[in-house]
Amino acid sequence: MAIVFAAGCSKKDQRAEQYSDQGGMVTEETRTPTVRMPYVIPEAGVHFNPPLAWDPQRIQVVTVHGEDAAAKQPGADFAVSFNYKAEQPAHKNEPLLTLYVLRRSQWNRVADSGARGEVIDSTGEWVFVAAPSKQIPYRTDMLDADQFAAMRVSVTDVKDAFTIEAGGPSDSSLRAESNRR
Repeated sequence: MAIVFAAGCSKKDQRAEQYSDQGGMVTEETRTPTVRMPYVIPEAGVHFNPPLAWDPQRIQVVTVHGEDAAAKQPGADFAVSFNYKAEQPAHKNEPLLTLYVLRRSQWNRVADSGARGEVIDSTGEWVFVAAPSKQIPYRTDMLDADQFAAMRVSVTDVKDAFTIEAGGPSDSSLRAESNRR
């Protein structure tokens, strides 16, 4: 008797089944890596080790700076979004997590006026803020909803996985500009 679960099976699991059917040995260790390659965005000073629950094929990293970043979070120099790539064609990609990078002087201005997210780290010059998704943007009975829910992170998870890359944003003109403020 064979039991087949079609919903929620990923292509990775299907490849593992094929390998097993061909006489290969598949263990939990070969299916799930113990570490993921970090996302490093030097221009924003971001180094993030994604959780194992994140399928790298389902993640799209979008980095914006300047006015585009400030439109997402007032005062932000950078916004780095880790978007869930929807499998179902009618669904749009939605952010699982957005990291904002602000000059300390800007953060001090916006912190009490409804800033998005929570501070996860800082330097003398820069403040790093995490805004994980608070809700699932897809209908609950959909594959994308289940996958999105399984990939959500808390601020505590982000703090544990985040480090400042090379002391902060690497663009020397940004650093020079921030010294003038």
